[in-house]
Amino acid sequence: MPKRPGTLAGLRRLAERTPPDRDRYVDFLRGLSIAVVVLGHWLIAVVTWEDGTIEGANALEVIPGLWVATWVLQVMPLFFFVGGFSNLLSLGAARRKGVGYAGFMHGRLIRMMRPTAVFLGIGVIVTATLDALNIADTVVFPVSELIARPLWFLGVYMIVVALSPAMAALHRRFGLSAVAGLAAIAVIADLLRFGFDLSAVGYINYPIVWLLAHQLGFLYADGRLSKYVGRWMALGGLASMIALVNLGPYPGSMVGLSTDEFSNMDPPTVAILALTVWQVGVAMMLRERVSRWLARTGPWMGVAFANSVIMTMFLWHLTAMVVGIGILFPIGFPQPEAGTAAWWLLRPVWVAFLIVLLSGFVAVFGRFEQRGFGRPSPSPSAGSRASAIAAAVGTALVVVGVLGFAMGGMHQVFSVTGTELILFRMNPFLNVIHLILGGVFLWASVRDAPTVRWVSVGGAATLALLTMSAGLLMSRPYDNRLALNGPDLALHAILALSAAAAAIAAARDRERVGNSA
Repeated sequence: MPKRPGTLAGLRRLAERTPPDRDRYVDFLRGLSIAVVVLGHWLIAVVTWEDGTIEGANALEVIPGLWVATWVLQVMPLFFFVGGFSNLLSLGAARRKGVGYAGFMHGRLIRMMRPTAVFLGIGVIVTATLDALNIADTVVFPVSELIARPLWFLGVYMIVVALSPAMAALHRRFGLSAVAGLAAIAVIADLLRFGFDLSAVGYINYPIVWLLAHQLGFLYADGRLSKYVGRWMALGGLASMIALVNLGPYPGSMVGLSTDEFSNMDPPTVAILALTVWQVGVAMMLRERVSRWLARTGPWMGVAFANSVIMTMFLWHLTAMVVGIGILFPIGFPQPEAGTAAWWLLRPVWVAFLIVLLSGFVAVFGRFEQRGFGRPSPSPSAGSRASAIAAAVGTALVVVGVLGFAMGGMHQVFSVTGTELILFRMNPFLNVIHLILGGVFLWASVRDAPTVRWVSVGGAATLALLTMSAGLLMSRPYDNRLALNGPDLALHAILALSAAAAAIAAARDRERVGNSA
C-alpha cells in the first residue's frame, strides 16, 4: 500500500490492490458520517456581520421544524458503529501477531493523533501569540473554543477504543445479550435521571450509549446484521424516537439546542439510543446497493482518499468556516433572514466556498495523517504486560489532554483557574503536558523491554513531580499555572504508580529473557 495515497496514481494503485474481502461499505459509512458532520455544521451556521461585529446563531434554533433534520444529520452513532467493526478486526489482527493491547492501542491512536497534534500545535501557538500581544481577545478566545469543540467526540471515541478488548470479550461470551444489557443500563439511567430527578446518574450514559453503537459494529463484523434485521431495526428505532419525543420528556432535536430544556447529547439519552438503532438499520438496508456501486474503481478511489484524510477534514472544518466568515462577510456577502428562500439559495454558495477553503487545509496538512500508512511494526515484546500498562497510561493521558482542549479551547495557556472537566481542572499548558507524556508512553509501548522500562521510569518521575507540585500550587492559587486541583493530584498519583508498575514489569521481563538465554 502506498504511504501517500493522495495522488491520482497512488489512489488508483490503492484501489487496484484492495483485497477482495475488504468491506468497502464500512469505509463509505466512515467517510459519510464525517462528511455529514462537516456539512451539517456549515449549513446550520447563521452568521451576522454588522459594523465589524460578528454574531452567530444556530439555524436549528431559529427555523421552525428544522430540528427534524437532526434525525438524519446527527450521524455520530454511525461513526461509533463503524468503529466497532474496525476495532474488532484490529483486535483479532493484534492477537494473531502477538502484539497485545499495546500494539492494538498504538495502531488505533497513532493515526488519529498525528493530525490532531499538528492541529493543536498550530492552534496553541497562534492563540498564545495573539493572546500575549492582546490582539482581538474578544474574537480569539471564542474562536479558539469553537474550533476545539469537536475534539470532545475524539476523546470519547478514544475511551471507547480503549475499552474495546473488554467489550469484545463480552461480545464473544454474550453476543446480542451484551447489547441488550447496555440498552437496559441506558434505560434505567434515564428513568432515575428523569423519574427521580437524579441528574448526575445520566452521565453513566456517556460511555454506555456510545459503547452500544460500538457493540452493534461487532455484530455486523460477525455477519449478524442482515438487510432483514436492518429493516426491523429501522422501523423499531424510528417508532421509538417518535414515541420518546411525543410521549416522554425528550426534546425533538438530536443535537443540543439552547432553546431546549436539556440536550439529548449531553449526556446521551435513550433517544440517541433509538437514533442509533434507526440509523444502523437504514445502513443495513442500503448496504447491498451501495456496495455494488463501491465495486467500481471511481467511487472507491473517492472513498479511499476521503478516508486517508478524514481526521484532517474533521479537525480543520470549523477553522475553514472561521476563515470563510473573515473573507466573505467584510466584503458584503448577503445576509438574508435565516429560513427565507434567499437564505436557502445562498447555502450552496456558502458551502462551496468553504469546501474550497477546507481543500486547501487538507492539501497542506493531510500529509501528516497519510503518513500513518507507513507506521512501523510493533516489537515482538509489545504483547507483554509492561507494554500493556504503558499503553494504558499513555491512552489515559492522551484522552484527558484531548478532552481538556475540547472543554476549554486553546486560549489563556497558563490560566490559574483553568476549565472544569468533570472533577478535574485543566488549562492548555497542562493539556500539552498530558498529550506529550501520553504520546511518549504510546510510542514506547510497542518498543523493546528496555525502552518501555526507561520511559516508564521517566514518566513515573514526571507524574510524581506533578503530584507533589499540586499541593504547593493549590496552596498558592495565584501561582497555579497548571490549574491543578485535588482530583488532578489523585489522577497523577494513580498514573505515576501505574507507570512504576510498567517499569517493574519491564525489568522482570528483561530478567526473564536473560535467564532463558
